[in-house]
Amino acid sequence: MDRDRDETDRRDAPCHPRAIDTLTAERIDRIRWIARRHYQVTDAWFIPAKGGEWHDIRGSNTTLELADAQVFCHRTLRHDAPLVIEDARRHPDFASHPLVAGPPHLRFYAGVPVRDPAGSGMGTLCLIDTAPVASSALDLGMLQVLATQVEEELGKRPSPQPALKPSRDHIDTLTGLPNRRLLQMLMEAELAVARQRNHSLSVCLINLDGFKCINESHGSAIGDEVLQVMAGRLRDAVRRQDLVTHLGGDEFAIILRDRLQPEACNRILDRLRIPIRTSTHALTLTASMGVTCYPDDDEDPDALLHHAYQAMYSAKEAGKNGYCRFDLKHHHFRRQRLALARDVHLALSRQQLELFYQPKIDYHGDTVAAFEGLLRWRLPSGDILPPGAFLPAIENSWLDIEVGKYVIDIALRDLDRILQRGLPYSISVNVNPSSLLDSGFIDHLHHALALHDRDLAGRLTLEILESTSPPEELDTIVSNIQACLRLGLQLSLDDFGTGQSSLSYLRTFPTQKIKIDRSFVIGMLDNPEDEAIVAAIIGLSKSFKRRVVAEGVENGAIEARLKGLGCDLGQGFYYSPALPFEQAMTWAGDYSRRRH
Repeated sequence: MDRDRDETDRRDAPCHPRAIDTLTAERIDRIRWIARRHYQVTDAWFIPAKGGEWHDIRGSNTTLELADAQVFCHRTLRHDAPLVIEDARRHPDFASHPLVAGPPHLRFYAGVPVRDPAGSGMGTLCLIDTAPVASSALDLGMLQVLATQVEEELGKRPSPQPALKPSRDHIDTLTGLPNRRLLQMLMEAELAVARQRNHSLSVCLINLDGFKCINESHGSAIGDEVLQVMAGRLRDAVRRQDLVTHLGGDEFAIILRDRLQPEACNRILDRLRIPIRTSTHALTLTASMGVTCYPDDDEDPDALLHHAYQAMYSAKEAGKNGYCRFDLKHHHFRRQRLALARDVHLALSRQQLELFYQPKIDYHGDTVAAFEGLLRWRLPSGDILPPGAFLPAIENSWLDIEVGKYVIDIALRDLDRILQRGLPYSISVNVNPSSLLDSGFIDHLHHALALHDRDLAGRLTLEILESTSPPEELDTIVSNIQACLRLGLQLSLDDFGTGQSSLSYLRTFPTQKIKIDRSFVIGMLDNPEDEAIVAAIIGLSKSFKRRVVAEGVENGAIEARLKGLGCDLGQGFYYSPALPFEQAMTWAGDYSRRRH
């Protein structure tokens, strides 16, 4: 019987629903709260499988009793693996789903299976959000740990007194090793001792590479034999005082009462690589291991195990058959980056992102010709953050593309105001490679331009960052650049001279303008090589019939030298910093009156 049919039969089979008692429901609510808090999402749900045995006696608080949500649950259980939908509104199977098209207007879903002791799916623990979330910014390790806790909660039998010491329920019947529940108890005790005595403690998470294929190819009986052999090898690979546990499936954990050295990691993995002879087969497996160590990683037992999971996934991504240590600095950096990205998303929704405008001076007529729109974040406190303080946190993400569209919309709105006042200025804005690679970016431009005067397109210049254009995606970028030209937009090659293929890009990108990177302009009076580069870029641009813009004009001497070299336009602090729209317009009017 194939997987889909087996899943259908399981769901349609007669069942006798069992109510989740109040205490268990409260504990599951706590697990949901931890998931929601950890991932900073709109909510976390526990969704029982359709036809499953569990339902919530209190109504919607735990399960939400949304029958439609079981479609997501079924998809997760059918594949027996985590399911991530970055943006349900763009997903062909879920775009018209009632929970997507209507309340709660779900956009993001990430779910992991919740299984009973026999391995059958009881439901899913899942994250939902009303905004899209990039999977690259997501680590489902903690969600899988929390799903296991839900499994344990649903598997408990009511008892008048909680267990205060290990019992048979804490031993894995297949391997004879302590199970996850006992691991939690022992980790707390071991960590307390390590803190009291200033000792080290290592937590290792081991996952067998390719074990699922063994179960599928040779059956679960052979799989069980493999797990029993691996359990014995792990016990033999460590000291008597170290703790080896079976977490379930093909996952094991080891707790060592000191700092795990590289040779010990390799010794453990070498033991697991030895070919296995079962009753009917000879099999060879490898393993991936993640390691974290207290007190460097000074966290509680749950967090230490989660960090070991993260390191194990890093070992998998690095090619499997090896180990990785948890990178605490990278972890903190990543958490800060994700928190900042969430703040940027919130700022975007609240329209706290603004364009400030820096003037560009036409050297042939000594007039203000245009402005570059530079993104700023106005905090509720009134402080202004420059783009370097927040844009790196969203680089190459869906949010990066959304911010790019927002910038286009603001620039067109301000161009409308310029046109209504009868002013001659144009506006340029930076366009990142992510936008030029996004299939919806040109459509957004088309619809945005349709809302404005037809003459507006010729006054908007898109500045393409030459130094960050991925060479392997040049065909797509060039195609979208040509689409921009067909819409009547102006294009400029920004940061020219800083990339490794500047001359090639000058020939490939059909732009009307070239902008010389400020690093060459600022140093051109003191460094003959910088001046030679500036002169060469101006000469090349003239040969290709492109107008030249120099940024980084800091004083009158630089301005005079650029004019002498034949530069067309200049911008920099010698004229003005970037200003809010109205202040920029006032400055331009004052400049014209001073010069004429």
